[in-house]
Amino acid sequence: MRARLPALCALAFGLPLAAGNFDVQGQVTLNQPTQDLKTAMDGKQGFGLGIHGLHRRGLHHTSRTRFDWNVWGQGPAVNGVKTQVSNYNLAFDHLYHVEDRDQGFYLVGGLGAVRWFSEQESALGSIRSHTTKLGITAGAGWQFTRNLGAEARVLVSSINRTYDSTLLQGAVVFRF
Repeated sequence: MRARLPALCALAFGLPLAAGNFDVQGQVTLNQPTQDLKTAMDGKQGFGLGIHGLHRRGLHHTSRTRFDWNVWGQGPAVNGVKTQVSNYNLAFDHLYHVEDRDQGFYLVGGLGAVRWFSEQESALGSIRSHTTKLGITAGAGWQFTRNLGAEARVLVSSINRTYDSTLLQGAVVFRF
């Protein structure tokens, strides 16, 4: 799996680059967990970094390949268990620009794969786990200038069938 992830990322970013009309964008993210993850992390916020490949598809439409890394420091003990979580997210988003693709309001929706890593420590020892799950993204953003914008989105995912790890994300995005 280690060799496949870089190859998949190179392919995901390389195909739009070959097609032209391509921009590179970065992001800094603040993540607020909800549901089960919020309880395990005692409401602690996480931080993230990301890189995006933008492929313009006309005045109102942009396709975006997004690779994000998010991390939460170890939270305080909840019911005697300390939890530390991180994830990688490879997503394919569609942006609909209400006005102009270089400025103004836009909507975003996408699908991707989220690779979750968690470590839980208790008096009995520690348990490490990792899994890959579907991630569904929905949100909105505002492009202030061609090179600077902000985005709010929800990432719906889970660590397992009964563990909801949905995130509220706020991001500052910038084009290179």
